[in-house]
Amino acid sequence: MELSLLTENLNNALTHVSRFVSTKAQLPILSHILFSTDTGRLKLSATSLEMGINYWIGAKIETEGSFCVPSKDISEFISYLPSGKIDFNLNEKNLLNIKSLKASSTFSTLSSTDFPQIPTIDPTTVFELDLPVLLDSMTTVAFASATDDSRPVLTSVLCKFTPESLTLVATDGFRLSLKTIKFQNQIIFPDGQESLTLLIPAKSLAEVLKIAKIAPKIKIGLTPDRHQVVFVLEDLEIISRLIDGEYPNFERIIPESSPTKVYINKEELSQAIRLASVFARQSANVVKFSLKNNSLELSANAPQIGQNQVSVDARIEGEPLEIAFNYKFVSDFLSIVKSDEIIIELNQPLTPGAFRDPQNPDLLHIIMPVRLQD
Repeated sequence: MELSLLTENLNNALTHVSRFVSTKAQLPILSHILFSTDTGRLKLSATSLEMGINYWIGAKIETEGSFCVPSKDISEFISYLPSGKIDFNLNEKNLLNIKSLKASSTFSTLSSTDFPQIPTIDPTTVFELDLPVLLDSMTTVAFASATDDSRPVLTSVLCKFTPESLTLVATDGFRLSLKTIKFQNQIIFPDGQESLTLLIPAKSLAEVLKIAKIAPKIKIGLTPDRHQVVFVLEDLEIISRLIDGEYPNFERIIPESSPTKVYINKEELSQAIRLASVFARQSANVVKFSLKNNSLELSANAPQIGQNQVSVDARIEGEPLEIAFNYKFVSDFLSIVKSDEIIIELNQPLTPGAFRDPQNPDLLHIIMPVRLQD
């Protein structure tokens, strides 16, 4: 194998690909990156068996070939090289020589036959979506998924596709975020399916968010065995396993009615939450919301520190009410709000509260209340 390419292009590719290398690999080969020539380009591949990536970069290829090299070593070495052209040469003893303008180094490699096969996409399952819309919607939903693996389905984002729309749902059992995307043009599913439901790990979607380029479209498809999903962007593919299981019936916790509504400035509420958090952190993160005539009073009590009360002007429709929430959940919601004002819809002290962003009407965020101690 013999080729040449630009250091800066390879360094950029390694930055992305190395994120998919297993950090606790039971198989030594999983700590490696597979380099292979592919239709006139260099392809870098990595997998943790949960997720994988294929990343193509331009190269001048003299001789075809492939090899595996430790991710940490090659990434660090390439990052130290100055910009410019570098040459790769793999000899018959599987030693890789990397030569730049003023340096020449040799790496031991492993055979590409030892590297796990990364599944390919089934072209009959592919459909296309607007990338900016999808990324924006993922941001408003994925954060609400669970971070521990005690209930694997809760670490996923429910993605329900119909020809006209995509519904994204995430919940950790204490909060829920739901976003609906309406398509401008209908999408067509393979095999005459009328809908498609996937449970995609939130971690996988987070990686897509980090690595996605500014492009108008993204292609999504399944592997032939239908156990993995593939995201296709220009010059890269991200492959993720799908989670098996039955997603909770989230619709039953969405309030049917909300007799009390609070209209409040986002920044003023954020500031009040920050003040209350100093005390709430010492008391299970609980902040009490007390609805008055023309204001919302937030209070937190921590016996070892003291107590805090702060009042925020608000327009309130309905009866006065006291309810408590985990301040972190409210703060997380506020961080994704685009409007200057938010709407909080409430019913009873122990029924879920609905949080809405007027500029994002297709987004619904539900937070379960905390029982106040008598």
